[in-house]
Amino acid sequence: MKRLLSMMLCAWACLAFAQANAQPTTLFSENFQSGGYPAWTMSGDGHDSPNYYAGNWSMRLDGLRQGTIALSTQGYQNVSLSMQLAALYLVTVEYCRAEVSTDGGSTWTTVVNVIPSQADGAMRTGTLSTGLDDKPDLRLRFRAYALYYRYCYGDNIVLTGTPIASAPQIEVSGSGSFGNVAVGDDATNTLTLANAGDANLVLGALGGLSAPFALVNDTCSAQTLAPSASCTVDVRFAPTATGSYNGTLAIPSNDPLDPNFALAVSGTGTATATVYDPLSGNGSVARTQLGHAFLTGSGTLSLMNFSHYAVPAAAANPVNVFQGRLTLTAANGNIAKVGGSANVSAFAQANRLPDFSFDFIQHGTHFIPVTRGKIDGTHPSWSLVLEPGRVWNENGDNGYSRVAFPFTLQEQGADCMWNGVMSFLFKDDGSVSSLAYQIASETCLYFKANFWGKLAASYTPAAIPGAAAIVAAYEDEVARRMPVKPIAALATDYPGSGVNVASIGSDITAAHMTIYGVAHNGVHYVGGCQTRQGTHPFCETLNVPSYSTAKSVMGGYGLMRLEQKYAGTQGALEVRSWVGECSASQWTNTPRPTFEHLLDMATGNYTSAGYHVDEGSTAMTNNYFLQTTHAAKVAHACGYTRKVNPGTQFVYHTSDTYLLGRAMNQYYKSQAGSGADFFDDVLVDEIFAPLGLSPTTHTTLRTKDATAQPYFGQGLIYVRDDVVKLARFLNTAQGTIGGNQVLDAGMVSATLNLGTGGLPAWSGATTDKYNNGFWYYDIKAESVYGCGSTSKWVPYMSGFGGISVVLLPNGMIYYQFSDNDEHAWSTSTRELAKIAPLCP
Repeated sequence: MKRLLSMMLCAWACLAFAQANAQPTTLFSENFQSGGYPAWTMSGDGHDSPNYYAGNWSMRLDGLRQGTIALSTQGYQNVSLSMQLAALYLVTVEYCRAEVSTDGGSTWTTVVNVIPSQADGAMRTGTLSTGLDDKPDLRLRFRAYALYYRYCYGDNIVLTGTPIASAPQIEVSGSGSFGNVAVGDDATNTLTLANAGDANLVLGALGGLSAPFALVNDTCSAQTLAPSASCTVDVRFAPTATGSYNGTLAIPSNDPLDPNFALAVSGTGTATATVYDPLSGNGSVARTQLGHAFLTGSGTLSLMNFSHYAVPAAAANPVNVFQGRLTLTAANGNIAKVGGSANVSAFAQANRLPDFSFDFIQHGTHFIPVTRGKIDGTHPSWSLVLEPGRVWNENGDNGYSRVAFPFTLQEQGADCMWNGVMSFLFKDDGSVSSLAYQIASETCLYFKANFWGKLAASYTPAAIPGAAAIVAAYEDEVARRMPVKPIAALATDYPGSGVNVASIGSDITAAHMTIYGVAHNGVHYVGGCQTRQGTHPFCETLNVPSYSTAKSVMGGYGLMRLEQKYAGTQGALEVRSWVGECSASQWTNTPRPTFEHLLDMATGNYTSAGYHVDEGSTAMTNNYFLQTTHAAKVAHACGYTRKVNPGTQFVYHTSDTYLLGRAMNQYYKSQAGSGADFFDDVLVDEIFAPLGLSPTTHTTLRTKDATAQPYFGQGLIYVRDDVVKLARFLNTAQGTIGGNQVLDAGMVSATLNLGTGGLPAWSGATTDKYNNGFWYYDIKAESVYGCGSTSKWVPYMSGFGGISVVLLPNGMIYYQFSDNDEHAWSTSTRELAKIAPLCP
């Protein structure tokens, strides 16, 4: 027996020695001296692809072209790869890469990367000597990411390895992750052990686990597996107490390269088996688009009805749990303009999504992004907004769980928004499919477009710090949303009113309506949410821009809050004292413009008093709207000359509200300290958060400099629940939260009950005024309301392109977000007056 053991040990030792000292074999080499590369697959878009460089043959690529070749290192170990790469003329974000894939092209590892500062024509060598052994589907590629006539040159590939002698090779498939299991319950995962080698695999006794983990149905311990044979073993997790548990399953064998295979196992015992917002289906979904085979395989994505991105009626509760980072490794997709005056060329890299690598937490059937609100990033055209989505299971997804969540692209430095959905499959162990996305609606007057694509994705499971707090905050956010009913329910809730619900929202061309709705008696009646590809699946978190409604919310509510906190600010504080850049005579000569004058856009400083003449001027566009620094914006805002005394002439200037935001911020810092921020500390902490607005409202457009000044005249992002809460805060709650007066009561009264206040919205206007950041329309002019000869001024917020939020005197809120430059709302409010009169 001792002799036999000695002979076995000697055999394995001799084999290891021989393998370690074997001379490398050249598995593949290529220097392109034959003058071409017929074995390579060429793809992508470039201007030309001659293969000559500096007197020697090389693979030459320009544009967005790549060359790929399929190889194999099966049966070889100690594999080493060397590749060379050079570049000429690269600029900015362009690059050349030599890459290798060990999984048939699903994921790639960079061997050589050449950036613009290295684009000097010199060959650079990269090597890789790990992770390449025994790979049946190895791929190499040279890739250019550059404009035409900027070149990448690939050359001198050498792939070597030493043969693997006949030996067993253990492979283990199956997951050791159990996720959440209720105390007193149990879960079982099946593992498959297989011999992928060409000699018998001798397994030892499997072990190493302790309670609450256990081996059951073990058909593998002390077994011998012939080449290609397999066996199974079940691991059971049965927690008896709450908490996280971890263990290691030891699998000994005679595999010379991995004799002590160790599989990590983990699970969490939970108090109950309840699922947050559970689904009632059995997973039997008849799916015709975005199926498992498509998302995990090849195929080109097309635009489709959004129902394929929605939670289906038969969806079952998810069996996998996502917590960690989702990364998109290639963000180029498709874009097609469908309307508007602007062209795709006006937006740099329009078809590329912003860089995407973000953490998400699954809570029951909900999928929560850790980062909420505006994400600026480095994309030249688009900012990104992520909103919560859903997770579910379908029987046809082969054990994967399915995710769909809404996202929004927002124009950098502006308010245009394009709303879409992303969807993918995943497993607990980090397995993930490709990600499909599409956008087929927007709130943008000047550029309407569809976006779609199928992108490579990766999932890195990880514990997210503060996950419990994020989940609790999300539950609170959802619980505080106003109860929702469809707009058609107005007819059934108020059957004797005679209201025609089809007329509500009809002031706007349907194809250009994003959302509209009514809030009345504590119920939010919702409509819209249509796209060019059917109903958007996530209407409750569909993002809409504020545009100039921000003047009412940030400017109006901001100054009302400042007046409540520091009495006397609205009329006494002069602009010149708090905005140092406004130091010329139009700001320093008496009478001097005050904070209130800025809110009313009545500083007396302007170029033309014509309706929107200053606002629509080339000077305003070039010197204010297209500028991204505080210095540039404030220079234009302070630069208008004095025409009349402050408080006597309304002239629409977004730049006035910007100055108001700057003035309030500087005054607030004088009271609260230099590190204070009026938007974060006052608007968010004292108004938005207590009102229960979504976290999306907690970010805003700011200047791209150290000042980071909020724009105030634009830049907020809402979901529909935010819109009605902000309007009801003034119209119903009279500026109170929880019984506490948050906004100055005098300013609230002057805003809701205009009387003889306000200034005409244009020369000769008799039915339209502006005051305290709000527009006003005198509904007395329409006899249908029955107001008689007495003026009835209705305040409303208004935004560029077709946005209105109307504060009706019967306590109702009506809102519409559209983008066809249609602003009328009287047809809708006439119907609402049938439910509760506006002029009782």
